Amino acid sequence: MESIKILRGIRPSYNRNLILTRLGYKRGVTGIGEDFGQLLDSTVKRAEDHCSLVLAYRVVGISENDGGTLRLEDGTVLSGKALSEMLSQSQKAVLMASTAGPRIMEEIRTLMDAGRASEAVIMDAAASEIADAGLDFLMEYIGAYLRRQGKALTKHRFSPGYGDFGIEQQAHFARLLEIEKLGIRMTDTCMLVPEKSVLAIAGIVDIKMD
Repeated sequence: MESIKILRGIRPSYNRNLILTRLGYKRGVTGIGEDFGQLLDSTVKRAEDHCSLVLAYRVVGISENDGGTLRLEDGTVLSGKALSEMLSQSQKAVLMASTAGPRIMEEIRTLMDAGRASEAVIMDAAASEIADAGLDFLMEYIGAYLRRQGKALTKHRFSPGYGDFGIEQQAHFARLLEIEKLGIRMTDTCMLVPEKSVLAIAGIVDIKMD
């Protein structure tokens, strides 16, 4: 099992339209007025300024995959048919973490307490998208390194709580990624604090040559 790699100070690019999607706007259907557009732009910019991304990843070996459960090289068992299928061609996997930090959540609470709900909701959506963009950055970063070895990451990644990959399995990720060193803690119900934090797994596969 490789050591944990931590990256700080990253400001990943992200799709602004995905923030609108999180807010319930449908492209070509929902109109955006000038006043709201200005509020959106200024609030998203403030969200960027209040996010302090910390990213981490760790490469782990897969010792067994029976189609329903995975056994990692340290004996950790992950269960989920969809996860097992995604990693069916992988001998190794990458565990990843992205957190936007505590300041953004403090700002969202301050806005709510001040009765500025619209700004709080926009900032919440922006923080979620920025945290997810952190994982996108990691996958591109790791993928560039793997390509030099004739390998790649799976197109998709899985996070605990998705499909049949139960949220309780977040505890395994928390332990293996030592999330306390990233400023993250996990509650008794396996939720992450700060809230705008996300853990995920992707597989490493050989690049198929035509």
